[in-house]
Amino acid sequence: MIARTAIVGLLAAWAAGLAATSALADPVCGQTAVMSRLQAELAKPRGALLIAAHRAGHLDAPENSLAAIDEAVREGADIVEIDVKVSADGVPFLMHDQTVTRTTGGAGEAESLTYAQLRRLRLEDSSEPPPTLVEALRKTCGRVLVDLDLKTDRIGPVVAAVQGLGMTDQVVFFDSDRAVLRAVRELAPRALLMPRVSRPDGLAAAVEGLPAVTIIHGDPESLTPQLRNGARALPARIWVNSLGDVDEALAVRAPDLCSRLEGLLVLDANVIQTDRPRGLRRAVSDCGLAALP
Repeated sequence: MIARTAIVGLLAAWAAGLAATSALADPVCGQTAVMSRLQAELAKPRGALLIAAHRAGHLDAPENSLAAIDEAVREGADIVEIDVKVSADGVPFLMHDQTVTRTTGGAGEAESLTYAQLRRLRLEDSSEPPPTLVEALRKTCGRVLVDLDLKTDRIGPVVAAVQGLGMTDQVVFFDSDRAVLRAVRELAPRALLMPRVSRPDGLAAAVEGLPAVTIIHGDPESLTPQLRNGARALPARIWVNSLGDVDEALAVRAPDLCSRLEGLLVLDANVIQTDRPRGLRRAVSDCGLAALP
């Protein structure tokens, strides 16, 4: 958890973050018919199912890569989930892990490397370096919504990149720590936020000080009528993951696939994160679950 006093430091980082990203971000993202449709659907707390691609379309491309974003769009994802860190010299870039080893074969703590050092790395089985957040957002611009998983405490440069491209209304900020999300809202009053709820009675604490949240990220243990009723009262969408067992059942079209999917959707969950966007959408339709919740 981030101490309350640390928020001052996070806000102070705003100026440094803006300077670090201003050369990389230009207000180039215009509105499209596709984005207008997605934004309108996202704004409906009990609207149609939205499908999020975990770390973008990473089954056929490196995770958190520009190629994976293109793949997620081809797979029909409504949202791409990407992980963001900030380099030692203040440039936001995509990376999930604390180190660069697994995804690039390089060495070192990801956030201890400079932007120039990161650009010399190559994502596994690819000629692509870890992309900057600005590059990734330009790739998603007008095509697909973004779930930005904050893997950093230095949120100033991250928010600056999103605002610099005029994409505050296309990006949802996610963090398990509501203090981080409050800091995001301080920097970007219109930011779309997704707090995390890990237990059935955890909603009130998760949204404290966060008016008008867009989505509630519900861990499996929290998916109860209590969370459903609380989300309706806010109102907000509910996000769940099909990662792991459900995605494995999806891959082999397991006999119990429909019951597994219904178990995710029956309590008003209407955003599902998956490694298999196209397969999930097809299965939801084939199982007759498209009308839920």
